[in-house]
Amino acid sequence: MWYLTLHRWTGDRERAIAEVLPSHLAWMRERQRAGQVLMAGPSPDRELGIIVVGHMARDAVDDLFRDEPLVAGGFRDYDVIPWEVHHALGVGGFDVPAVTAMLAGEHS
Repeated sequence: MWYLTLHRWTGDRERAIAEVLPSHLAWMRERQRAGQVLMAGPSPDRELGIIVVGHMARDAVDDLFRDEPLVAGGFRDYDVIPWEVHHALGVGGFDVPAVTAMLAGEHS
C-alpha cells in the first residue's frame, strides 16, 4: 500500500520556516534516498504539505513521520490516506481485465 499524507500547520509557521526548514529538507532528502518518500511538495498557497510515501505498512507511516522535524516540533500535523496505486508514469493496467487481475492478486 502507498499513502498520500496531507500535512497542515498547527504551530507558528514563520518560526517553523526560520528554525526548522533546513532540518525538514535534510529529513526529506534522507527519506527519499531510502525510498520511503517518493514525491513531496506544498500546495500553491503553502498551507498544505503533500507527501507520497512508498510501499509500507500503515504503522510504519506513523513511525516514519514521528521524527519529521515539523511534526516532531509541533508545527504540523498530518492525515494519512491509503492509496492503491494502479497507474504511475504510464505503467499499470489500463483496461478492466488488467485492473481486475491486480485487485485479485492483492486480495489472494
